[in-house]
Amino acid sequence: MPGPDALARIRAEIDGYNAERPRVARQAQMRLAAYFAGWALVSAAICWPLVVGGYGRMFGLACVAILFSGYFLYDRAIAARDGFRQTLRDRLLPSLFGFVDDLRYSSNGSSRFLERMPGNEFLRRTDSRHRDLLSGTHEGFAFTLCETELSVGSGSKREVTFDGVIVAFQQENGFPGTLLAARRPGRLAKAIRGLFDDGRLTEIKSGDDGIDASHEFRSDDPQSAMPRVAAMAKALDYLSDVWPEGVVRIAVRHKDGFLLVPTKKDFFELPPIGVPLDFERHVQPMIADLMTLLATARLVSRI
Repeated sequence: MPGPDALARIRAEIDGYNAERPRVARQAQMRLAAYFAGWALVSAAICWPLVVGGYGRMFGLACVAILFSGYFLYDRAIAARDGFRQTLRDRLLPSLFGFVDDLRYSSNGSSRFLERMPGNEFLRRTDSRHRDLLSGTHEGFAFTLCETELSVGSGSKREVTFDGVIVAFQQENGFPGTLLAARRPGRLAKAIRGLFDDGRLTEIKSGDDGIDASHEFRSDDPQSAMPRVAAMAKALDYLSDVWPEGVVRIAVRHKDGFLLVPTKKDFFELPPIGVPLDFERHVQPMIADLMTLLATARLVSRI
């Protein structure tokens, strides 16, 4: 966890957020009330003459138009509220993670870090969608962490192949090729086979029946990969215990390393605007999750 000085700054930012939060919440409620008060008055002004005049068909059409306009106004009001909330997040989150050097935060991540990640031999994908992205350096360890969804196909045939957090980092010693590793958690562990589809990569056996039963390793340089698979298995086992929601994967290619942790959890989600931000309930778990991912990625970078 961050040191005392960093924690003091984080708590100060939380106090500032909680002081400003009620004003933003009131503005959002007043805007919503004003929108719908105006909508109700205009609707009554349109419908009343039609009802009095007996224009039944026109009244029905007017009701349909009014319902659509009400939905549009509600959507605009919610968008404005979410915009205010995102503005607060954009200012608060970098402060919460201020113990990270050269910090860069974006609520709409970039796919550029994926350009170096192994392709379909690692994980099938033709499209990617990104949410919060955090990058920087922590105690000399440079990283990029992004909430990412990978998929293949489009429309009704779209299939999500990964939804979670990707941590990109640099290997300390590098690897002379490509090394892929994965573990399937829980009762499905023994059924793992064929996670990696590229026949050009050779399956690596660790020599440990327990590891080989629940993990899969593939590489285009088996000799260099063999000494590393046992340590990778330990990293995968740890993450699978912490986030047992799917297949945890590791990819190493030359100096680039990638850690993929599937999870439905929103790592950087703040409570609704009407709920005060609390360090122990909301912020400390967020920081702990980040530190766990960085510690594991740092471990992998040294393998």
